[in-house]
Amino acid sequence: MRSRAILLPLFLLVFSCLQAGQSRSPNDWKDFEFIQGEWTWVGGGVPGQGKGVSIFRPELNGTVLVRKTHLDYPATKERPAFTHDDLIYVYHHPEDNSLRAIFFDGQGHIILYRVTVSPAAVDFLSDAAPDGTRCRMTYRRTEGDSVTEKFEIAPRGKPDDFATYVEFVATRIGR
Repeated sequence: MRSRAILLPLFLLVFSCLQAGQSRSPNDWKDFEFIQGEWTWVGGGVPGQGKGVSIFRPELNGTVLVRKTHLDYPATKERPAFTHDDLIYVYHHPEDNSLRAIFFDGQGHIILYRVTVSPAAVDFLSDAAPDGTRCRMTYRRTEGDSVTEKFEIAPRGKPDDFATYVEFVATRIGR
């Protein structure tokens, strides 16, 4: 019984220290302010022209930055209408506090990114996927309440030979 009385406070102390170390401030995402908010998207590329909406905001007490996107692509002569939904979670890696992201979409793609931020852009760069391809997604600041997003893919064996897959212009509709 006495060992429980000693172990329980020790466990609670360790747990609260771990929990405190994981909490984040909304200021941790200050460099991402220009892409935070609610957006409408227009643009396209290889899959065709589309439009949609997204939201980009801190969640889980500021521990992650989350983007949720829904895009609609109308039917063309070559293909039926379709939608694209995806989620991106941006986080600070626990080993080195570097910025990382993980992307999921409704087609089953999962992409792991390293993230860099500058005053004018946020860049997501993946390592090579199992099939050898590599992805890059870049948000660039434009005038007013708008940004551009470009998603590029480099083919197997040419990890730096990126070609644009889609490019969109987004307009902020809310904070």
